[in-house]
Amino acid sequence: MTSIRFAFASLLFVSVFLVINPLLTSLATSYFSKELKKDVELDYLAYVYALDAARPGLDDAQWQALLAQISEKSNLKVQTLNKPAFEQTTKLVIENVYDEELQTVIAKIQGKELIAFSALGVQGSAGAILNFIQYGLPLGLILVLFLLHSLWLQFRLSRLEHASKLIAQGLLSKRADTGLLAVGRVNCAFNQMAEKLECAFAQQRNMIRAVSHELKTPLFRLQLKLELLDVPPKNKNLVRELFEECEELEMLVHEILEFSKVEQFSAKTSVSNFDLRTLINEYIVNLEKYCNHPIIINCPNSLWIRACQTDVKRVLHNLIVNADKFAVEQIRVSLSLCNAQLLLTVEDDGIGIAEDKHELVFQAFFTVDESRSGKRRGAGLGLTIVKEILLNYDAEVSVSRSELGGACLTINLSSILIY
Repeated sequence: MTSIRFAFASLLFVSVFLVINPLLTSLATSYFSKELKKDVELDYLAYVYALDAARPGLDDAQWQALLAQISEKSNLKVQTLNKPAFEQTTKLVIENVYDEELQTVIAKIQGKELIAFSALGVQGSAGAILNFIQYGLPLGLILVLFLLHSLWLQFRLSRLEHASKLIAQGLLSKRADTGLLAVGRVNCAFNQMAEKLECAFAQQRNMIRAVSHELKTPLFRLQLKLELLDVPPKNKNLVRELFEECEELEMLVHEILEFSKVEQFSAKTSVSNFDLRTLINEYIVNLEKYCNHPIIINCPNSLWIRACQTDVKRVLHNLIVNADKFAVEQIRVSLSLCNAQLLLTVEDDGIGIAEDKHELVFQAFFTVDESRSGKRRGAGLGLTIVKEILLNYDAEVSVSRSELGGACLTINLSSILIY
């Protein structure tokens, strides 16, 4: 569509040139020609009067010598004419001022003798003026219009690009400009797409939230009945397994709700500048109470970032809880700055993650084999939530083998690093 509009605009500019050029040419030859002829007439009138007064006192030889002297010492070429056709002319006649070959002023001396002044000084300037008016001015106008049209199109496209970036960041209520700022029908189609996306995501979030909340009530009832259930000793293991299944289902509901909250990220999120090292140290002190393994902190330097502290804590919580699930003896959290790259790593000393599953662990509801931890698996949303949060900050997360022997999850936070 943009290409068609561009071609149409180019065709319009050419049409304008073809229309304007004859008009300007006609204007130049009618108005400016008359003005220049009048100006030349007034300039040469003094010469004519002087020569007319001097002619009676000069013989033919002296007269020719005077004309030759004027031609030699001035910018004029003066010569006598002998043409019967000019017998009835007025005192001063100007002809062919714009003729490139005959730019002359013809005057009658003593009522009978004709002389011609060649307008040598007029030819170059008049031709340049006419060429500029006929060709330079319309071409310049077309170039200016073309430049303005290109800048206007670029401005509208930049506005559309800005709207698309905001929608990509999660601000689904953003719409593209309409009216004069619209790029053809593209903006209308873009807004229709954005409305459908917003509606679809809203329905999805509402459904997930409703289902998750509805599951909490029967879960609570089931746990309560299991607690009050009077079973013989031989069935107590079965009841305990049922309790564990209920806890796993409850954890799944909790993580689904957390995931739906992450998807609602918008520009309204509380963003501030803070020291990442301080936040890590303070948060891990509280989180370590609920972990089964000690956490080693390696954050020697103070590094400031700009982000939402709640998001950073949620990322840190999910990474450490995930590492605690698979660790054998310890967990290590490190913060480093190398070649302007701010890296946050969380490692465990478990058996690690197979290389072919490095990308799969970030998919929703994907879980590794239970044998990796020897414990019941989680819901498979912890690392998915981490990746979704980091996408909002243009940050990246990757999996590799840790020096401790287990998995190493590395987050590149360079995009939000301040100093």
